[in-house]
Amino acid sequence: MKKEEQREKSKEQKKESLRDFYAIPFFSLFSLLFALLFLFFDPSLAHASWEEAKYIPIQHNGRIKPLDAFARQTLKFVSGRQKFEDKDAVLFLLDQLSEQNKIRSVKFIRVDLFELKKFLGLPEKESFFSLKDLDPAFEKIISLVNEAKAKRDKDERPSKLEQKAEQLYLKTQAVENLISGESLRVLPAPLSSDWGSPYSVHAGFSSAFDKIIEKYKQKDEVGFKNEVDAWTKKVYVSLREGPQADEAISSIRLLRFARNDMQNKLRLEVLYYQVKPFETAAALYFLAFLLLSFFHKKPTYRRVGFISASLAILFHSFGLASRIYILSRPPVSNMYESMIFMNWALVVFSLIFTAVRKNATALTAACAISGFVMLYGNLLPIDSSLDVVVAVLRSNYWLTIHVLTVVSSYGAFGLALALGHRHLILDATKKLSKKSEQESAELIFKVIQLGTLLIGTGTFLGGVWANESWGRFWGWDPKETWALITFLGYLTVVHLKYAKKISNFYLAVSSVVGFLLVLMTWYGVNFVLGRGLHSYGAGSGGMQWVIYYLIFEVIFLGWVLYAAQIKRRPA
Repeated sequence: MKKEEQREKSKEQKKESLRDFYAIPFFSLFSLLFALLFLFFDPSLAHASWEEAKYIPIQHNGRIKPLDAFARQTLKFVSGRQKFEDKDAVLFLLDQLSEQNKIRSVKFIRVDLFELKKFLGLPEKESFFSLKDLDPAFEKIISLVNEAKAKRDKDERPSKLEQKAEQLYLKTQAVENLISGESLRVLPAPLSSDWGSPYSVHAGFSSAFDKIIEKYKQKDEVGFKNEVDAWTKKVYVSLREGPQADEAISSIRLLRFARNDMQNKLRLEVLYYQVKPFETAAALYFLAFLLLSFFHKKPTYRRVGFISASLAILFHSFGLASRIYILSRPPVSNMYESMIFMNWALVVFSLIFTAVRKNATALTAACAISGFVMLYGNLLPIDSSLDVVVAVLRSNYWLTIHVLTVVSSYGAFGLALALGHRHLILDATKKLSKKSEQESAELIFKVIQLGTLLIGTGTFLGGVWANESWGRFWGWDPKETWALITFLGYLTVVHLKYAKKISNFYLAVSSVVGFLLVLMTWYGVNFVLGRGLHSYGAGSGGMQWVIYYLIFEVIFLGWVLYAAQIKRRPA
């Protein structure tokens, strides 16, 4: 009887081993196909004949970028999308340029706010409008914009209606500049650092741009490619031969390096938009979390989980490195960049703790929170474009020392948040042994200590920067005040735990509640208060997603506290 049982057990083990053997190629193939079909597919690839148009250099928002980036940014700003009517942004732009007299009738200006549509007398069920649709309501838009300006002059926050009217006004101006050709600064100016538009500057080789548009209008693919190649060569020759080049760069070798550097940046930026590194990383982070959480006892699944996490980190790092190289600055100048850098710091910290403790708990938790942070980054209506920073942030030294330190602290607190959720879920479901509880609490405590050290250091260095930028070390600015509150909040948790005044359970609760302070410092000051000397980072929108998160945390904490009370009741 025992022999039969052993035989059956051996058969089951072989079957399990066979399933595990096929697991690695299956999950690897799944990940690869998912990346190729969903993430790497770009509609423009179906129109390879027009691909070269993407690399045309254009001056926009203070820097030289590829026409692809300009088209994506303009279309997303005006319509909220990076493609329209199933067309890639560059193709949509070329369509409009080939029929400029019809742009005023194209319905691609997005207006979502019901209150604004009602005020302007627009159809409430529609979301996209043309300039012709908005012309009758233009005076009303201007009146709201003037009211918003008057409030800002008094350091008051405009209403949501006024803020949306400001955005709508800027959208109409973007379309007007497209019609006039003013925004198409693709023509290098020999005597100036400001490029010109071939639609307003009729000199040099400006007429060659008309040939590009004409070939596109005729759908002459070969002729279009040849004209684009010829135009691009003329642009680089113009940059080499212009007087400003001789003044700025004395060496021919350096000049060639600068030109090649520009070309490399343009090509990398196009690749960046095609690869979508952060979306790819988010998908791989979620896959790694699922495998490392629910299949960690199976070696093959666990191995695939580590492979997925490694690939996610590579894509994440590629995205960050691309932004750094393209923009020649650290990637923390706006809300979107701070989110992806905070996320990267979070993952790096988890790798360090995983290596030191020889336990994948930190990495598993980091994969979960990283996926959600990147998901939130795409859901929030925040600017993800690659643009130059405001003047106050152009000191790379202070940007690197102060801002990176503070944002890294958010990463540490984000990791503590993920570990806190894990601890509380396992505790509520009675799957946390005494030993595991102690190890989990120690890890949370170490991560909170790291975050507290970073935000304390970053806040102090921010004062040094403030003294250099604004002539005072501390001024109780909203950002400074909430950074101090966050530091003191976490410092209190550290002291209470060190003095053994709070249990492991309430340490985990503190890691969740404490992150609400980070959220206020990080998002609330800029997007809710929107005032003070840090108002260069101000924005609006996304409040609904923050409210959803707050509701989730309230429900979650209510559940774990209730479960803890049930556990304490005598049987």
